[in-house]
Amino acid sequence: MIILQSRRDATQKLKVNTDTHAGLWLDKYLKLDDPDPELKPQAKLVKGIAKDIRTPDIYKDYFDRWKQGLKQTGAICREARVLGRLAINLGAEAVLETSIALHRTYGVPYIPGSALKGLAAHYARNHLENEAWQKKGEAYQIMFGTTKTGGYVTFFDALYVPETGHKGKALWPDIITVHHPDYYQGKKDAPPADWDSPTPIPFLSATGNFLIALAGPDKWVEKAFEILDLGLKEEGIGAKTSSGYGRMSFGNFIKNMSSPSQMPKLTNETEVVEKPLVWRKGTVREFKPQPGFGRLTDDETGQEYRFDRKALPPGYDPGKKHKIEYALREGDDRVVQIKKSF
Repeated sequence: MIILQSRRDATQKLKVNTDTHAGLWLDKYLKLDDPDPELKPQAKLVKGIAKDIRTPDIYKDYFDRWKQGLKQTGAICREARVLGRLAINLGAEAVLETSIALHRTYGVPYIPGSALKGLAAHYARNHLENEAWQKKGEAYQIMFGTTKTGGYVTFFDALYVPETGHKGKALWPDIITVHHPDYYQGKKDAPPADWDSPTPIPFLSATGNFLIALAGPDKWVEKAFEILDLGLKEEGIGAKTSSGYGRMSFGNFIKNMSSPSQMPKLTNETEVVEKPLVWRKGTVREFKPQPGFGRLTDDETGQEYRFDRKALPPGYDPGKKHKIEYALREGDDRVVQIKKSF
């Protein structure tokens, strides 16, 4: 107990600095015994992060490398600006009642690629008139994939563009006010009433530009950007979109937009299967004949890939640690063909 108490005493002396990791400070340094009578500990924590912490200088170098790497892989990058505030991953598990998606290494906000893909898929099947964009439609499955196959378009995480936030800062304090807490908690005989005491809940929201990057066949990537542009403007991304949060705009990047319902034609120019194969050597980690899916790792890079039975030669069920040769399509990360390595 003496050791634990000494650790608590040591952390009490720590103070937030401009280069403090925002995510670490948010999760680990809530002072519940703070004597400040004017501000609750949760509100003080949020306010301190937003006021004192700046984007780390090393993040700016990382962002430049990230952007350059995306371009080298053939991804198309466009900046989208938050029109107000962004609350992403608000309901994730956290020390406070609220959370925000922060980069694990640099502590700056970002938008997960899965959230961007989810928004685009939701908008396509709910707002585009062409039946090809319904969940079982051809265009929908080509762009977003199915439970058995991947989509043609890759949605990367969208990183915060340094120094583009409001007054140069990415994170700002915000408040959710719950006016009828007992009613929302489902307590018996607790109807919403004028005499209820509102409960303000502090949280962090993000501002600024985010670099959205998509990779795949050019025409399908352009179509994905068109759908994202509409989804970000009309519905928003993240939490509290009904209150106006999460609205974003690409500005002048989306030009000469075609009808978003129109499906790109599968000509040789856009057909993924027409791209050349890139053969690599790998090792099978596992293969399950039922339902016919497996994993392999690249012998040189160690990167893991998933594959399905369609990529295997007829009658070949590879065992664990089998040495194989596998093929990827140029600019894609899907295994499309496997053969035994002799």
